[in-house]
Amino acid sequence: MALAIKKRLGTYVETVDGAPAVKKLRLQTLAADAKAGNFGKVGNEERKLTALSQLDAYVGNLPAGSLVLPTGAPVALTGAPSSAALGNQPAAATGAPQMTAGNSRELLELLVKITDEISYEDVESGELNDVANKIFHLYQLQERDSDTSIRVKLLELLSGLGCECATEQEVTLIIGYLIFLLRKEVSQKVIAQGMMCLFRIGERRKHVVPISYNKQVAHLAKEQLRSGSTHTQKNAMLVIGRFATKMEGERHYVWKLAFYIDSQDSGVRAQALHVLLTLGERGSLLPAKLYKRAVEAMKDDYECVRKEALRLVFMLGNRHPDHIIPSDRQQEELRMIDAAFSKVCEALCDLSLQIRVLAAELLGGMTAVSREFLHQTLDKKLMSNLRRKRTAHERGARLVASGEWSSGKRWADDAPQEHLDARSISIIASGACGALIHGLEDEFLEVRTAAVASMCKLALSRPDFAVTSLDFLVDMFNDEIEDVRLKAIYSLTAIARHIVLREDQLEIMLGSLEDYSVDVREGLHLMLGACRVSTQTCLLMVVQKLLDVLAKYPQDRHSTYACMRKIGQKHPHLVMAVAVHLLYVHPFFETPERDVEDPAYLCVLILVFNAAEHLVPIISLLPTATHRHYAYLRDSMPHLVPQLPIEGASSASATHRIDSAVRQAGSSAEYLQMILSHIEEIFTMTDERVELLQTAQSNLQRLGAIDAGMYGTSNFLETFLAAQIQIEQMQRCASTQRSRVPLKESLAALIRNCLKLQHTFSGLNYGDILQVKQLRLRACALHLVLVVRDRSQSALGPCQMLLQTAGDISEFIKANTKDEEEKPPMGALPLIEPDVSMKEPVSRDAQPDSFTRQLLSKLDGISDPKPGRVFREILPLVQQAPPLALPPANDKIRRCVANILEPCPLQSQDNVIKVTAGLIAAVPFVAEIDNLLESQKADMRIKIKYPDQHMHTVVPKQSDFKPIMTEQGEHETNVRLRTTILLSHSVWTESSLVEIQLCLAVRPGSELELCKPANVLFAPKPVRRGI
Repeated sequence: MALAIKKRLGTYVETVDGAPAVKKLRLQTLAADAKAGNFGKVGNEERKLTALSQLDAYVGNLPAGSLVLPTGAPVALTGAPSSAALGNQPAAATGAPQMTAGNSRELLELLVKITDEISYEDVESGELNDVANKIFHLYQLQERDSDTSIRVKLLELLSGLGCECATEQEVTLIIGYLIFLLRKEVSQKVIAQGMMCLFRIGERRKHVVPISYNKQVAHLAKEQLRSGSTHTQKNAMLVIGRFATKMEGERHYVWKLAFYIDSQDSGVRAQALHVLLTLGERGSLLPAKLYKRAVEAMKDDYECVRKEALRLVFMLGNRHPDHIIPSDRQQEELRMIDAAFSKVCEALCDLSLQIRVLAAELLGGMTAVSREFLHQTLDKKLMSNLRRKRTAHERGARLVASGEWSSGKRWADDAPQEHLDARSISIIASGACGALIHGLEDEFLEVRTAAVASMCKLALSRPDFAVTSLDFLVDMFNDEIEDVRLKAIYSLTAIARHIVLREDQLEIMLGSLEDYSVDVREGLHLMLGACRVSTQTCLLMVVQKLLDVLAKYPQDRHSTYACMRKIGQKHPHLVMAVAVHLLYVHPFFETPERDVEDPAYLCVLILVFNAAEHLVPIISLLPTATHRHYAYLRDSMPHLVPQLPIEGASSASATHRIDSAVRQAGSSAEYLQMILSHIEEIFTMTDERVELLQTAQSNLQRLGAIDAGMYGTSNFLETFLAAQIQIEQMQRCASTQRSRVPLKESLAALIRNCLKLQHTFSGLNYGDILQVKQLRLRACALHLVLVVRDRSQSALGPCQMLLQTAGDISEFIKANTKDEEEKPPMGALPLIEPDVSMKEPVSRDAQPDSFTRQLLSKLDGISDPKPGRVFREILPLVQQAPPLALPPANDKIRRCVANILEPCPLQSQDNVIKVTAGLIAAVPFVAEIDNLLESQKADMRIKIKYPDQHMHTVVPKQSDFKPIMTEQGEHETNVRLRTTILLSHSVWTESSLVEIQLCLAVRPGSELELCKPANVLFAPKPVRRGI
């Protein structure tokens, strides 16, 4: 067939009825026969590298087999083709034209054009070999004293072919050509380009290159290090860093590269340090003796050298933390990690901004540093106790040896005072003293941000340092840059478990709560909820300030509620002491009942109720009206108010039956398995199957509402089961004629459920995706059958959709089957040792069912896929299709859902947005989106529906999506969308509701709603004319 199923007839274009004039349904076959090995000859019209055929005029007749290098073994072991056979062949003998200045210029222009236009994707092995031979032969025809640009361009074409090679044989062929050509080359410009070509191939195909070729390429690069060209030396070092094996790097190349740290060229020095870092990152053990060379390189005049030397000092300090080295300024011995920490601290005073930023970032990774060195970074003064201390015995012995008497001014006096050398005052380098303070006070925000991040990392590993650094992080709340303030807030949130806030620190923090930035305010709410306070006065300060700021910024109520919840959970005893004061409870008189809709009163209730969860006696202090308010809040805000033993509270009777069933099953997972086993039994029945499946569907829906952890799994199975029920109901319509209107609605609902399964769920494994695609295939087949039977609308669209869906599932099955069959070649050893953290291969035991296999076989046998022909072939299969089994429960499935916070559903009914007709009203829009993948952000849409059924779709900016912050840092998949919506319309007689909804645009004309719509009252008023 056409687009969906591959046919072994090459690439062609068909129409449904076979006539070229019909353009409505154009079905194209996928040109993938070459991948399947069905390409008969390389020279047919499916060649991908047709642009290189323009070089035939310059190559001439290529003797068959004369230029192919042996690929079964390395070139050095088998021998390269002799120069008599390859390099010194006259042009007349090969039939190529003689190269002149004009021809060389034309060839160079042609090569530049080919390089810009060529595409290497999906190139066949045979074609690649022929093209590589052609380029190799053309390179041999170039004279050594000719223009080097031609040879450079030819090497670039060879490297492009090598980067797209998929097998070991193809890669070794290209590398063998490059090695042979570079050994014969004398131009340093061409050799430098050849080294870069080898480096690119190593970057793209490092796991395909065999170990013997790795050694050979690295040896070739080692020979080029003696070149007089610095460009060649730098590129050769890159090749060594990419191709040298771990053992060879430790034995031969580390000290060879270390020799070039003292090169006269700054680029060579920087490249040598960079390649040493690359070898270390790939697993080679860098000796501790390199530390001294790296420290000397940190004093280089060039920034690029100092930057790489700083990285090397950091790596050596972490690799050899306990290696003892002599101190520079005293006859003392230091641990290498302490000495490296001091050197990195000194780099914070470098003149270069990039080096200061890098030094500030690297400090956070040196967690093994000694306590004295770490705490000294927060003090600018050289403390007296950092002097070299002598024992009393040493002092007495020195006094006796001097022959002088003590002055007797005080006990154990060391007078006369010896002469102190300025270099011997401190065993800690002066750069380490106050290094982090220097970073926090830097004039550039990049340095300050990096210093705050490093301070946070060090504080997480050292609780005593967290207490010391608290004051400095709090001072950063007053920074003039918002990003720095946010970084300080989130850093303090991360280390909150190690600290307790004092009253003076709270004053600075609470002063920042009135910041104009909503991100800063929400970050402070998160931080205050994570921290602990020391006294009742501190707690009252926090609560009162939060209530004052809430009155000023009502839009912060959601983050304020969450903050109050955390504060109550962390301070139950303090809340008990101030609960009466916060609730205005009089000891003798009954106070009036407060409004439960008041945000300030809600904050206090949330605080008290969450504290009562951990300290039940608080309930006895609450007035009677508070019990009724608890029942209301427990039903309206279950995520903020916990379950408490208060009489009169709602028991959630709607889900009581499911609750008892879950308790009886033992866990949500066991109850889910029980539902799935019941569904399997229902599929074996014939009578009342649909009613029983609908009951199971409601159970799955309620299970997701009870257990948030099982929401994604249960909702996925519930949506799958709903689509299965719709298919079963429509199968009955395939044999009888029904009315068209409900048929269209039910078909649209079925397709929408299939799109939901495909696009709104993440974490699906191979079996889940296969079942969803099979369900979509059944829905499309049933859609075509019903439309053809209806005879009131065109069947071209449903037929096209069926063929596309069949092609998609066929490609999916073949691609995964091919991935299982392909194994890495035995000789292709990776350059880098295998990572133990690599993901395990996904189990792919799931197979397509009999209906899918038969349907694909039927469609594959149709040569002219017209709707009528396809309908007659698939009708028996659709009528007799057995139900599709539900996929097994997968607890990693998550569903993308949204919650609109602004405009608020409760307050939007009271506030009418009034605007002159034709003008624009700006409405703030805030929504939280859970489990949103990075690829789905571009498909997110805001749909605005006016009362006259006009709909507008708004595409939010990518910068409006920001990750939701938690106490552990940024959430991976939960984001907050904060933007502004513009509303405009003509004159209305009265205010009406405008619906605002978040959708996911999966295809043109199809949006999947992610939440319930938020309604706002909008009233465009007529224009006033005159006064």
